[in-house]
Amino acid sequence: MGHSKQATIKVNLLGPVFLTFALLALLEESERAVVVNVGSSAHLRATGVVEDLGDPSGPSVSWVDALPTTADEDLSTYAKSKLAIMQFSMLLRHWLPTRTHVHVVDADPGLVWTPLLRNHIGDKAVGTLTKTGLAKLLYKTPNEGAQAIVAAVDDVPSDTEPSKREQVYYENGRAGGLASTESRSIDQSKELWKTVIAPEVSSVDLPPGWGQQNGL
Repeated sequence: MGHSKQATIKVNLLGPVFLTFALLALLEESERAVVVNVGSSAHLRATGVVEDLGDPSGPSVSWVDALPTTADEDLSTYAKSKLAIMQFSMLLRHWLPTRTHVHVVDADPGLVWTPLLRNHIGDKAVGTLTKTGLAKLLYKTPNEGAQAIVAAVDDVPSDTEPSKREQVYYENGRAGGLASTESRSIDQSKELWKTVIAPEVSSVDLPPGWGQQNGL
């Protein structure tokens, strides 16, 4: 949040992507496994990822490396990164083998009073929110935010059939949060994979059949 546009995409999208693929084999061996991608209501501000942020400047430059290294001051790239991770969740639900019992959900912990947020809004706003007590009223503590994510994990039913796995978006620990149409778009998700993610994970061993379900 507030770092460069390129770093924002690398941390918020590519970091979870690499971690998920690294752990996927172990998750598939478990009796019950849940992948929770941490979302944000900020994703509602984004109408697309690839289309809005543009194409690489040359054939030898990846889409991610072509992103500006200037600060994401208006948090527009942060919003797009949160939409992107939800679209990656969509790909996992569609492209993981049907035999798998790995559940994939998105969860927004709500507004959390983190050092990252405080650095972004500045000392003056932090001082005002703290002195007036609004910080405690409007924001969760980091521990409360973490508890909201854990609540999403605990809520996922163990008997859900893979064929019935629709998008489930948790907000403040409860299912049924407001998720955008774009976050459910398989076409946008496929475009994200082809343009943004696939070039970055070319050295990763992907699950058998990955990308074949419903076609690329």
